[in-house]
Amino acid sequence: MFLKPTYSSPGDLTTLDIEQLCSDGIKGLILDLDSTLMEPKSGKITPQVEAWLAGARGRLKMVVLTNNHRPSYIENASKVLNMEVIGHAAKPWRRGFREALQILQLPPDAVAVVGDRPLTDIWGGVLSDMRTVLVRPLSTIVEPSIKTFCRNLEHVFIRK
Repeated sequence: MFLKPTYSSPGDLTTLDIEQLCSDGIKGLILDLDSTLMEPKSGKITPQVEAWLAGARGRLKMVVLTNNHRPSYIENASKVLNMEVIGHAAKPWRRGFREALQILQLPPDAVAVVGDRPLTDIWGGVLSDMRTVLVRPLSTIVEPSIKTFCRNLEHVFIRK
């Protein structure tokens, strides 16, 4: 099924097992930005995300892919995360994922897409022939109820 992730984490990004990904042949990650790495519009990362990224840096190549199109936000996120951020990606369409693969210099079968949204991150990874990892939004985020409703609706399609 096109929305079924390869891996599903019970928690947010910080609970993702780097060792498991590496042992399964993953050499690179395409990471979603908002709600996966940082709270939307905050421009900051938590100490937990910072620690997870530090552990992943020694093992995996990483790039961030976001649908956000504000240049100042993307530039700030790149500085805060100390990695390349591709903005205006138009996920789930393939263009941004192809650009990310070129930056990583890895084949699709060696890369996993990590994100919190089935309809953008997971679907885009599947369309691009990559493995996918569905994580929960960062535990520090309190979402508006309509966003939580939409997210839960997406998860219904995964279970079917």
